Amino acid sequence: MTAAHALLALLFLLTIGLLLTLKICSVQIDHRTAPIFISLWTLLGAAAAAPRYGHLLRPGWEKMAAEPYLLALCVAKGAFLYLLLVISQELMKESLSSRHYVTPLSVGLVAVVNAALGEHLTPKEWFSALGLCALAVGFFFKGHLSDLSRQGKTTYVKLVAISVLLAAFDHVLIGRTNWYAMLVVSNVTLLGLSLLLNRAETAVLRDALFHKSAALAGVFYMAAEIVKDYQEVTINPVSVVVTVQAATKPVILILAAILWKERTVREQMVWGVLAFIVTLPLFL
Repeated sequence: MTAAHALLALLFLLTIGLLLTLKICSVQIDHRTAPIFISLWTLLGAAAAAPRYGHLLRPGWEKMAAEPYLLALCVAKGAFLYLLLVISQELMKESLSSRHYVTPLSVGLVAVVNAALGEHLTPKEWFSALGLCALAVGFFFKGHLSDLSRQGKTTYVKLVAISVLLAAFDHVLIGRTNWYAMLVVSNVTLLGLSLLLNRAETAVLRDALFHKSAALAGVFYMAAEIVKDYQEVTINPVSVVVTVQAATKPVILILAAILWKERTVREQMVWGVLAFIVTLPLFL
């Protein structure tokens, strides 16, 4: 197994842990806590990684300062991350399966958008990305997503749109600056915006900082985000990284059926296995 494949495998495992802990948080604590504990733990992770990657911050920042539109994109990424995380927790509370099936629909759109921005995909990578997109359309009409309320379905569509936008931001920012600078600036923006919007919400701030579930989810998010950003563009294409995260479907959907009674194990397994088969060419 190459280093590129090892990074994809690690991201696969971290994504499973992250989704399960975020589901727990969506039930136990206010949805507005997510942007706070996620940005805080991500910045702590960036600080821990500074001895190895901190040298990337200055040149990345200098490029943003020289081309203000890059800085604007990075700040915008932090703002859209806030929306993504709060809306995501709303959908997660209603259906973990549907939240996880945001990625399959978005990945095909991500591939098309990022191809227009200059990202090169092999025929196998195109097959996996567009295949997952087609599966997600089926899940929208026949899977657990079809059981959701109208508001839940609207939330799903919003998450797909924001996910595609954020992936485009990643492609441009990492390609023109670097992953570490983007990670730091976008999460400083996310933390600052989260604290500003919730400055009067004592309970939200307390749970974000001290609740055990928030801490666990924050650690998983920190690790997954660093592993994801580190390998995007320079090691693995953004669309491939997103596709691998989507390949966790069988595990997540089966656990959702067992733990939270989202349809039957057999039905969830079918949707999950189909998603895995579609992504299999990436590893052959």
